[in-house]
Amino acid sequence: MSRIRTFQEADFLKYFRQINKRAIRQILSQHRSTGPIGYATSLVLARILKVKERISSDRELSEKLARIQIYREAVGIKRNRIPAHNTFNTLRSRLGVEGFVQVHKHFVLQAYKIGLLAPPIPDLPEVVKGKIILVGDSTFLKAVARTKGQKDENDNWIFTDDSIAFGKPHHKHKYPVGHRAHTLIAVSGIPVVSLIAPANESDQAHILPLLKTLRARYPDLPFVCVILDAGYDAEDLHRDIYTDMEITPIIIRKPSIKWGPKLAETGTPLCQFGYPTRRKGIEYNHGRTKFACYHACLEDPQELIFTCDHLRSKSRFGWMTHTYFKDDFRRQGPAVPGSRLYERLKTLLTGIERYYGLTKENRYYMEHNNTYMGHDNVLIHVIEHDIVATLDILYEHSKTGK
Repeated sequence: MSRIRTFQEADFLKYFRQINKRAIRQILSQHRSTGPIGYATSLVLARILKVKERISSDRELSEKLARIQIYREAVGIKRNRIPAHNTFNTLRSRLGVEGFVQVHKHFVLQAYKIGLLAPPIPDLPEVVKGKIILVGDSTFLKAVARTKGQKDENDNWIFTDDSIAFGKPHHKHKYPVGHRAHTLIAVSGIPVVSLIAPANESDQAHILPLLKTLRARYPDLPFVCVILDAGYDAEDLHRDIYTDMEITPIIIRKPSIKWGPKLAETGTPLCQFGYPTRRKGIEYNHGRTKFACYHACLEDPQELIFTCDHLRSKSRFGWMTHTYFKDDFRRQGPAVPGSRLYERLKTLLTGIERYYGLTKENRYYMEHNNTYMGHDNVLIHVIEHDIVATLDILYEHSKTGK
């Protein structure tokens, strides 16, 4: 007689039952044998189980599948068919990075079809409504490799894993050695694409490769903006992201930014009498921003020494001028401080951490159960966490509709 399931157990099994196994099976069929005959999709589901249950190693995964019945039921493996730990290594090596990318891509596209990549956000400018807004993020991954006790010709330590390096001081690790996972996340919290690099390489060096990978992997999706922190605040990134990737960069500006002698403290041009103008609109097709004085001098109790010809204008906008993106993308680009686009989307950088804890929690414990060496192995580890983060949000949406 079977015992009655608790609510938590029933919910756990429902999560795995809702995963589209047919799609996984089709992806597996495109690769050479990915494990012993008879396992079908069970090995991929076991990888998802490993991430969900924070299991630290492939060996521990095999041991827990043998001991825990609900785990076997979730992934569809019988007790007399428990895979050995090296079977998972066979799966990862034969499916490879590209195979895991295809699995993740399937679930990302599933999320897009039901509107989860572009959720309704109030008070967005028309130019971005209904399109996909991204947030750039990076996560440190502590390495399991060790130093060989030798240094190269540049006086850098040589490690048993040549894909890692010393990174910058980290709030958790005094001497951080490992990788950084660089990820683009939709504002709903769904990771869309990830790359990894040695921990000593800057985030700036990897944002363009990330965006190029994004465009190649999802050529038909309507990406419109990417929100980045102040570490990306460089002129070449403002320019290249907008002109080469055709995505508007919302880069949080460093406090030390100086606007120049002909601009007000907010970055808007000054009229011929020194009064600051206000933005009248952004003309994306022309690569410029329009400004108007709105007769600012009339609000000044001090009378003008010279008469302004625009005071007699019937237009409430008064004197008008333009700034062009090409002259200085960082100061005159399509989303500068003070613009509605910048001010509205800037809040989403912290909003993703505040409202979408599923993804952040996933990224943090991704570091703790990394037991892999080598670039591709660690990247697969990251993609497995991306798959689970995506499935978590799909499942939450299926339960709540939110």
